[in-house]
Amino acid sequence: MSKKLVIETLQSITNNVKTLAPDDILSAEEIAKEVGIQRNTTSQYLNELVKEGLAIKVKTRPAMFYDRQVFAELFFEPIKSVYESYDALIQEKKEKTMESKVFDEVIGDKESLDKVIDQIKAATFYPGTGLPIMLQGDTGVGKSLLARKLYEFCVEQGILAQNAPYLELNCAQYYHNPELMSSILFGYKKGAFTGADDNHIGLLEAADGGVLFLDECHRLSPESQEKLFHYIDHHTFSRIGQNEKTIKSHVRLVFATTETVQENFLRTFIRRIPIIAHIPTLQERTKHEIAEYVYTFFIQESRKLNCTIVVSPWIMNRLLTMVYRDNVGELKNLIKIICAGAFSKKINANELTITAESLENNLLAKFLALKEIDNIEDQDVKITPLNETKDFIRTDNQDNRLIMDFFKVVARIFQQFESNEISSDYVINQLSREATTVIEMFVYDDAEEKASLKLLRNTVKELINFLESSFFIKIHGNSIIALTSYLYKRNQLTIDQNFVSQEELLFIQKFISDHLMRESKLLNALLALVESKLDVTLTATEKILLILYLRGLNLEVKSPKTRCVILAHGFSTASSIADVVNRFLDEHLFDAFDMPFNVPLEKVKDFMNHYLSVNDCSNGLIVLVDMGSLLVLAENLKDQLSGPMLIMNNVITQQALFIGELVKKKNDLEIIAEKIKDGMPLEYRVVYPNNKRKPMIITVCHTGMGAAQQLKAFLQSSIPKETGYEIEAVDFHYLKKYGEQTTLFKQYAVQGIVGTENPNIESVPYVSLEDLISGQGKERIDQIFKEIRDSDTRKMINDNLVRNLSIERLISAVTILDVKKVIEYIDEVIIELERRLKVTLTNSKKAILYVHIAGLVERIIRNQDATTYEMRELTREEEYKMSLISDAISILETAYNIVVSKSEIQYIYDIIYI
Repeated sequence: MSKKLVIETLQSITNNVKTLAPDDILSAEEIAKEVGIQRNTTSQYLNELVKEGLAIKVKTRPAMFYDRQVFAELFFEPIKSVYESYDALIQEKKEKTMESKVFDEVIGDKESLDKVIDQIKAATFYPGTGLPIMLQGDTGVGKSLLARKLYEFCVEQGILAQNAPYLELNCAQYYHNPELMSSILFGYKKGAFTGADDNHIGLLEAADGGVLFLDECHRLSPESQEKLFHYIDHHTFSRIGQNEKTIKSHVRLVFATTETVQENFLRTFIRRIPIIAHIPTLQERTKHEIAEYVYTFFIQESRKLNCTIVVSPWIMNRLLTMVYRDNVGELKNLIKIICAGAFSKKINANELTITAESLENNLLAKFLALKEIDNIEDQDVKITPLNETKDFIRTDNQDNRLIMDFFKVVARIFQQFESNEISSDYVINQLSREATTVIEMFVYDDAEEKASLKLLRNTVKELINFLESSFFIKIHGNSIIALTSYLYKRNQLTIDQNFVSQEELLFIQKFISDHLMRESKLLNALLALVESKLDVTLTATEKILLILYLRGLNLEVKSPKTRCVILAHGFSTASSIADVVNRFLDEHLFDAFDMPFNVPLEKVKDFMNHYLSVNDCSNGLIVLVDMGSLLVLAENLKDQLSGPMLIMNNVITQQALFIGELVKKKNDLEIIAEKIKDGMPLEYRVVYPNNKRKPMIITVCHTGMGAAQQLKAFLQSSIPKETGYEIEAVDFHYLKKYGEQTTLFKQYAVQGIVGTENPNIESVPYVSLEDLISGQGKERIDQIFKEIRDSDTRKMINDNLVRNLSIERLISAVTILDVKKVIEYIDEVIIELERRLKVTLTNSKKAILYVHIAGLVERIIRNQDATTYEMRELTREEEYKMSLISDAISILETAYNIVVSKSEIQYIYDIIYI
């Protein structure tokens, strides 16, 4: 009830918002006051709504929350649920308002080429002549088309004039004559060489105010590359034979290559091209996109030949299935050849029919060699000059209609459920019947069953057999056939279509996670096997369909009438114990709940209340917990119980096995309790290897293992393997309790502990994460790495720690530039700063410089206003040092073609000296 009140209040508050700016009324504290419940509880509900996709969060201090649906109605449809700042939110709004129609004509603009088009837009919006961009991809992927679209986009957005020039040069044509290529690019003066009878302007001059596209640019000679990067830096060049005079022009440069960028160009040239966009091959594109290309090219041929083209399904299905080594270009030429061949045989015909008989022998042999064919079309396809591609990329075939109709039923039933017209049981029963009907309609009914279908069925049967042994269930043979047929036929569906809205999808997913836990877990396990073995990835809507289908199978689960649950803290403690016992006793005896170490008791109670609501526990419930404090659940759950409950603490695998055997023998709960109480004597020995113990650093975090694991990975990436240091993440509470009694201290020479809170083990130095990065607590840091005698290695570790932390911070901050590339340049800047200024920067100052300088470059490239920094009067010595800083920063100015202001230089000076 409280959560519902929070939702309603958040909707009301969001509805009153006028601008995208922080407002205290949007904070958890103010919402808590409005609702009248505790702030912590309100904050928990708000963050749950964010995870469920019903709210968005801006991580200011304090954090601000909005109702997602109301926000979309007032401002725009947000892409993410969590934003680091209002700047990020406002930037997304700007990008949405600058939507372009130019790229709508590009096949795959919202799918495979989505990222590439974002990179093109980022390059064009950079002030001045934009950022040079390199389009890298195999032959025929469409690099020339995208270069042209970049030009059209600039004109559409008003960045270039309507009559701005667009010029192209294929550098491969002049590969063997670099002097000629240079003269074409830069022009030449009369008499510069034999045959130079007149002055001649080059492409850089002719393209002034427009775009120059240099295709196959890996064929540029080193000399031409040097002249081009000089032009990128200064926008000036000289004609051949006229070195005393420079010409200025403003040209946007687009490069394209089929080769690996780093291996085929001068390093100084590549440094001037900050955006490198990889264009995927045709085989990396979706089936939907390939089909668009096929129909588009047939329509083009129909218009060129001015006749109707009829393509047989035999031809069409093979065109949709073939692998095209030369990508889109090869596909286009192939369709052109097929149409030309058929047209030459029937020149006067108004209708051109393309069948296997129309193909010349080599092409026919190529088609016949195809073994696995996707049967997408089952009848002749008639294409006229008036057709559009959308006429053929359809979603109205029988199978698609079947899926669409199913989700119409899903939407209607969930609307009734939200209105409290029907119960959750009715929803499950009705939709599971509908899903069973849909999946069984996909059963393949071809009299001649294909070999590929048989192979797929055998593979699915193997996967199902594995699941049956893992989940103690039985799936009947007819269901295996139905699942196989669905997987076989799904390629013919428009599976990327949104059958339900995002809001409906989130609501349905929440319902399924609450009421169909077993089926969800089973499907996730099946998909993990299917996706790895068959290279098939299912959409969110397909998962809903299949979970409901599994529910409709009424799966036979080998489990006792008495329900058993293990509750334990840790990443997979409960699951591991339950899995061992279930497998050993060959029956699904125990369910499990793995709890974070900082989980509140209320959360555990919520889980158990939910478990009791969806499982029949009338014949008894046994709950095994790992902490005595959880025994209070016995009193808390009394009102929800439908039968007796036995709860025990200090759960271990041996205890669970013993209880499992008693449950299988149908012992009464009182009898089980008495037998366990009598004790379970055991003997044990612990042995350790005799070899020399390796040095180890332990990572801990008091909030749970997740952060400790991240800290472990961070240290591993910073400490060279050659040092022999092992890193291990350990649960903080476990380490604090047992200290040196843990096996790690007996197996390794523990040198130190790094983490967010000190477990207070006197014999081992502790270093907080902050001290490790900032360089404070140097004595303890030196003690941790005392095994490393080489001072250069210790310095490398120190530098790596700062560098890797900076990369982690920058990954979320930098959006259009390559993070690693930026870091490399800043590395050079920091080396130059220390050399020129004769200083040794501390870790904390280096970390600040990494983050600040990267943000500075991003800000200038995006043409965003710099943070205002008040200039002060400087002494002569300060002026001199700032000039040295400016010289060091010129590395970045050259690399990204930017100018860093004096105010920004002073800010860097203050970071270093204040």
